[in-house]
Amino acid sequence: MKKIIFIFLILFSLSEVVFAKTPFTEFKVGYLDPRDTKAGYIFGINVGRMIDESLSWSFELNYFQKNYKKITDVAVSQNGLNRYSTKELRVELTSRIIPLFLKLNYEHSVRPGSPLYARASGGVGWEFVWNKENNYDTNQFKNRFFNGFGWQLSGGLGFEISSSANLFIDAFYNESKVKRNKKTNSLGYPTWEELDISGLGVRLGISIVGFGWL
Repeated sequence: MKKIIFIFLILFSLSEVVFAKTPFTEFKVGYLDPRDTKAGYIFGINVGRMIDESLSWSFELNYFQKNYKKITDVAVSQNGLNRYSTKELRVELTSRIIPLFLKLNYEHSVRPGSPLYARASGGVGWEFVWNKENNYDTNQFKNRFFNGFGWQLSGGLGFEISSSANLFIDAFYNESKVKRNKKTNSLGYPTWEELDISGLGVRLGISIVGFGWL
């Protein structure tokens, strides 16, 4: 956590010239495949300001959720026209991941005058995971909270659709191992629970230049 505080202090100590540059906002939707949970959709918003014509800095907030249910049929009935089944919910799991990143972004036209441009970004931040686990077979109901340092790299292509809007597609890699329940066992060894949410993903989005909250 100290790393993130240090990075934010550096950012806010930058000159007013940097903060006076053009703002931008990106809206993203994609698919992420973390190692220790099922793959699912990820949504994000990236808000920042330009440093020069190619570089920018930004804050990015993402939201990932995956649900799992184990349902079984316990009875089937027929009334002549319709066939009904009675179902049982045995297990219900929900995993929510919220990564927060401070990012440095690069964009450059593939050639002068072309609406197509290359994109790349790198970011560091903190990632949070909430797992809700309802197991009706064992009558166990738990809520687990994990958090930890994370970083992300991405690369892709963009296409200019107007003077202030661009469409883009990015491939990205997210690296983070979040932890919880840190303690010392009876033998004096430190122990913790760990969840590896590292994985590859892909995102589509739109970038609006001149629109932002920073």
